[in-house]
Amino acid sequence: MKVPAHLVTMSESPMAQVSSPLTIGILRRGYSPSGGVEVYLKGLAQGLLEQGHRPILLGTDAWPESEWPGGEILYCASRNLKSYRESIAGYQVTRNFDLLISWEKISGCDIYRTDEGVHAAWLEARKPIQSAPALWFQSISPKHREKLKLERSLYSDKGLKRVITVSDRIMNEITRFHGYPREKMSLIRYGARIHGVSLDTERREARNELGIRPDEHCILFVGTGWERKGLKFAVRAVEKLCDPKVRLIVVGKGNRARYASRSVTFLGTVNYEYLKTIYRAGDLLVAPSLYEPFSLAGLEALGAGLPVVASAALGLTEVMTSGIHGEVLDDPMDIGALSEALRKWIAKMGNPLEAQSVRKGCVQLVSRFTLEQNLRETLDVIREVIAEKKG
Repeated sequence: MKVPAHLVTMSESPMAQVSSPLTIGILRRGYSPSGGVEVYLKGLAQGLLEQGHRPILLGTDAWPESEWPGGEILYCASRNLKSYRESIAGYQVTRNFDLLISWEKISGCDIYRTDEGVHAAWLEARKPIQSAPALWFQSISPKHREKLKLERSLYSDKGLKRVITVSDRIMNEITRFHGYPREKMSLIRYGARIHGVSLDTERREARNELGIRPDEHCILFVGTGWERKGLKFAVRAVEKLCDPKVRLIVVGKGNRARYASRSVTFLGTVNYEYLKTIYRAGDLLVAPSLYEPFSLAGLEALGAGLPVVASAALGLTEVMTSGIHGEVLDDPMDIGALSEALRKWIAKMGNPLEAQSVRKGCVQLVSRFTLEQNLRETLDVIREVIAEKKG
């Protein structure tokens, strides 16, 4: 997206600072040490700081002050989205923000970024795995009704200047379910750290640290929200391989008892920096999601040279080429197809020459999606919205 002509001089680059530093409020309630949104937000805040701007988090007490770049946090009520929104409204009166960017489905902001997708679309995608009683309960659930109400209110808010989406799929869903105009949406995909292909010594050290034998094949599953991300399908597909040398390593928080298997090792929630060690130890990443707007974990796995076996419901697959960067499957619930795709890629990564070519191709793909590129595109949108607000 281009920067408006009246904001750029002939000597300026897209990264040039605006005429004065901006105070930008960033709305995010929850916090997870390894959460993809939290990781992205911290990178964005650091980039804004380096550009001379002032990113202030409007969060809850779940956020440690030490985890926010610059340390500026305004703590809000966390009981529910309604109380959180009331706190935001109070700060809008007492604080002077140039712009509010939200990751929460609440009205009253200038920019909303849809990292969590469209709730109405997720409920639709979830239907095939639900029983009739579960569907009935979902239809009367106060939690889902409230989320849908807030979502409708968000997209009908006349003060909302721009929506940033992370995939074409989400952009289409916003138009389909809420009629929000496409001309007011901007597609900005995640930016990722590019770890690059690990040295053989680094790989051996990482596998030793995780207790993975030299002859074992290591499939990674990274993330929380295990139902939505299809962990059940991944476990069943690995079990179907009937190969004791194949192990599924699960990173993230969830109900372990529900997914327990001899083929699975749960690492729990890990520090973001430790993911680098986990990617070094892995052979590939599996993501048979029912619904996922993009997948920072998948992008970073590719950036570490790991192919991704995923369902087409994963927004990341829009930039992948099936057969080169992994495998894209139409139906995550087709355990036979998922198991065969895993078998195919385990064999590929077990061949040193083929594995080397695959790893290089995966890293090359992610070189197009850097944190710096993401920041440039986000700043472009911010400048456009600031110009609109100033008339």
